[in-house]
Amino acid sequence: MASERHLVVVAGVDPAATDALASALRDDGTVRTAYSAEALRESLDPEVDVVLVDVDLVDGPIDPLVADVRTREFDCQVGISTPKPNRTAADTGTAADTGTIADAVVGRDPAAVRETVQWLAARARYRARLEEFYDLAERRAALTDDEGALDRLDRQLDRLRRDLGEMFDGLDDVSAFDAALAPAERGLDARKGGCGDSPSGPTESDET
Repeated sequence: MASERHLVVVAGVDPAATDALASALRDDGTVRTAYSAEALRESLDPEVDVVLVDVDLVDGPIDPLVADVRTREFDCQVGISTPKPNRTAADTGTAADTGTIADAVVGRDPAAVRETVQWLAARARYRARLEEFYDLAERRAALTDDEGALDRLDRQLDRLRRDLGEMFDGLDDVSAFDAALAPAERGLDARKGGCGDSPSGPTESDET
């Protein structure tokens, strides 16, 4: 299956640092930048796969902004960049009682950010394919006597099964399960291996 490009929104209060991270991501996909919480909100649409927001974008806890992104109709993966990547999202000020948390926490090192965004984009593509598969399966179940339409849907479903199998092979089991959940259902306990400098978990602390 050919590699797919993705759309990322990089949000940070420091335009120079935000632009530097955006530049590191443009080889893999389209990147939008936002320098305020309001600009981030305005940049969201159904085409966005990943949002990377710096913890310093807002004064105080980042959780209300993450919650706002997640409660919109746009289903995207959310990462937080922080100067201390080995901390959990709760350590960055996320309120535990809201039930929301970022899908990844990463340092500000461009290489680490690129790796994490690639991982989040893979999760986003997997979830999008699952949604497409479920929609087609529902249409297939509703058809009874149109053999031509049934045949077309069966071929499409077979193709999606192959795509999903390849995507699943590229994700660890926890990531595949987590990506299949709706944003409000994704929690920290299901993602213990997904927070840190890389998708596989924290390895070393990068501070910039």
